[in-house]
Amino acid sequence: MIFRGDRVLLLRRASDQRIAPDTWQCPVGKQDVGEPIEETLVREVHEETGLRVLSAVPLGTQSTERVTDREPTTWHQFDFLAETDGAEVRLSHEHSAFRWVPLAEIDRFPDLSPQVRAAITRGREARDARASDTRA
Repeated sequence: MIFRGDRVLLLRRASDQRIAPDTWQCPVGKQDVGEPIEETLVREVHEETGLRVLSAVPLGTQSTERVTDREPTTWHQFDFLAETDGAEVRLSHEHSAFRWVPLAEIDRFPDLSPQVRAAITRGREARDARASDTRA
């Protein structure tokens, strides 16, 4: 999750994408063989948004069973709270739009999977906990 103030960055998958076309998500990507997960995070965020990750805090993992065109597969989702530079978002070909969505509106935002909603909630809680730790 990438937050700016009280907003979270969501990307809309392009309609020509094989997986989850026209759905909204946080930046995501596939880990290359042998690539440390933190490097995957930095690479994928930059490829999909043009933003550079300055720091990241792991939030946990979710596993989902999915049926692809080949066979049932277990997908593992590693969630991070990422701090990025202040650059403007530049989308890759995988996405057709982006929005900085106010957290107060996230429950009403269309086309978010339960996994994405849960990840955003965990990200918000972690961000708020970190902010209160720095004030203490």
